[in-house]
Amino acid sequence: MTDIPLQAYSALLHSSNLAMVCRALNMYQVAAAYTQVSGGNPLEEVADETRQVALRILGGPPVAAGAEIAAGFDHLSALNVLTMLAQPEDADLLARIAAGTADPQIRAVAQLAARTAEGTPLG
Repeated sequence: MTDIPLQAYSALLHSSNLAMVCRALNMYQVAAAYTQVSGGNPLEEVADETRQVALRILGGPPVAAGAEIAAGFDHLSALNVLTMLAQPEDADLLARIAAGTADPQIRAVAQLAARTAEGTPLG
């Protein structure tokens, strides 16, 4: 990937618009899926930056529903990307989120991300 797409991705990832940040997290997932067909993730060099943004999102409460975003979509986007990027030090946070949410979808994805953090293959 050239510098321009990485710059664009980074701009989305650090946007003040939460919906744009969630789009960036979702873009990382799509790019990671390319690994299966192309042999590499074009956004790999920003993996840690992406992980840090996801963790920052999870440090706050899930977003309420709005015109551009569904309730909890920020947490769901962050957790989805952490199913690929979670590290062992993230396991406690992910377990707390899974145990503390009433949303079954957030709970399920938090459990998957926790398995990644623990080093357990997802399947």
